[in-house]
Amino acid sequence: MARHDLAGQRAFDGGEPVYALSDAVGVVSLQGPDSLRLLSALTTVPPGGEIPAGGSQALLLDANGHIQFGLAITPAGDADQDSFTLITDGSATSLAELINSRRFRLRTEATARPDLRTLVTPGLAPELAPGLDLAAFEDHWPNPPQPARPRLGGAAPDTGAGPGEPRAETVRSGAGAAQANGAAQCGAEAEPTKPAARSAAEAEPAEGAGRLGRPSAQSRVWPRYALDSPHPGTGWTGSAIYVYDPAADEPLPRRLEALGYRQIGVGNLEALRVAAWRPLAGREAGDGKTLPHELDWLRATTPLNSGCYPGQETVAKVINVGKPPRRLVFLHLDGSDAAWPKSGAAVFALGQNGAEPLASARDAGLAAEPEGESAAGWGAPSDGTRTAGAGAGSGAGPGSGLAAGRVALRGDATTADKGARPVGHVTSVGVHHELGPIALALVKRSLPEDIPLAVAVADAPGGLVAALQTTIVPASGESDARPARRRPPVKLSAARRR
Repeated sequence: MARHDLAGQRAFDGGEPVYALSDAVGVVSLQGPDSLRLLSALTTVPPGGEIPAGGSQALLLDANGHIQFGLAITPAGDADQDSFTLITDGSATSLAELINSRRFRLRTEATARPDLRTLVTPGLAPELAPGLDLAAFEDHWPNPPQPARPRLGGAAPDTGAGPGEPRAETVRSGAGAAQANGAAQCGAEAEPTKPAARSAAEAEPAEGAGRLGRPSAQSRVWPRYALDSPHPGTGWTGSAIYVYDPAADEPLPRRLEALGYRQIGVGNLEALRVAAWRPLAGREAGDGKTLPHELDWLRATTPLNSGCYPGQETVAKVINVGKPPRRLVFLHLDGSDAAWPKSGAAVFALGQNGAEPLASARDAGLAAEPEGESAAGWGAPSDGTRTAGAGAGSGAGPGSGLAAGRVALRGDATTADKGARPVGHVTSVGVHHELGPIALALVKRSLPEDIPLAVAVADAPGGLVAALQTTIVPASGESDARPARRRPPVKLSAARRR
């Protein structure tokens, strides 16, 4: 069995010069003078602005607001913004066909590029300037910069940084560092991007703030559901994806190694993404019926001034008056028995239909400590395959949140055997170098935020693995961009009563 390169994971998380090759990413080339116009019409890219040099995130939704593709869009090296490189974890061929089917008379064309490759680094390498032979996307999750304003009189918008210049420096750490969450509503003045570190006074809601701590001035552009400060995803900010031609005279990996970079396995980045609460369309939205509100993905992809695009009515309606039917949660998994769930595994709420949490399953004699594996943790790549690795947490240590041990059931039957219905499913799984086994899961919105959970795992004793949920999208289903409820005027209320 392959071992988890937890040392490489720590190096990436710490911002050291490392890179990971990623072959599960599709690349599409979009060329033509109307390329930016088409992107603004089809995706959540704001109309009239420009794509910054470091790239921008966007979603391509269907008419009902369901996520079809998650996109990383970056200029392909020209100043006129006539060509772009689109990066997706879905099928590049399907994306290109979808774009071409909707271009109508616009002068642009999308082409799948299976000849190109991608790699991931902790940040943009200043020695590698993006050009015609190299495209780079800098991931600003969870706090993207303010959308560029529309050009007036042909003048380029002020993005606050020159080409290739990074954003405000952030502190990278295993569990994430502090975050800044300035945003503005459509047409309102945007709050400038702040450095990652925030003082305790800045983290407190301003005087006069509305419910959920939102400013009373209603000055937000990026809707947020997770209001944690600091946000765990701030440690992910700045991660870069490079698109390069492997047939070039000097391929990008060779250039990076000449600069002192070393290669690590890309499978180890899955746990860092899960710990950052960073959604991925192919994982969290793989069922074809996922709304971006359910994943708190609007905060980095869909500013409220994005104009008209497919699914825009659903996005606005859920923000203003509705609630998403499901919500994303972060799970700390019990790793005592080295049994990990796979993507799609059912999630159950304990205490329902015969399942009850006990202080320790080992006291009930349901499982024995695996011989020779208690000191060395186990890791699992994104497909759920079990691999051994030294140094991974068991999920019951410090930071895992599972101090009470495992979860036992009445008798030998699993919750599913008792007739309980799943309350959700696992979307992504990873083993973090600090947090141990962790996962992201989609559960029904009405599920209480403090109820203990269990995940179905065939190899685990009793068929379940204990899980402790951390709220990402609140059960209230309301974002900080939701208009405050206002009572009707007194005269109108009296008129209605009559």
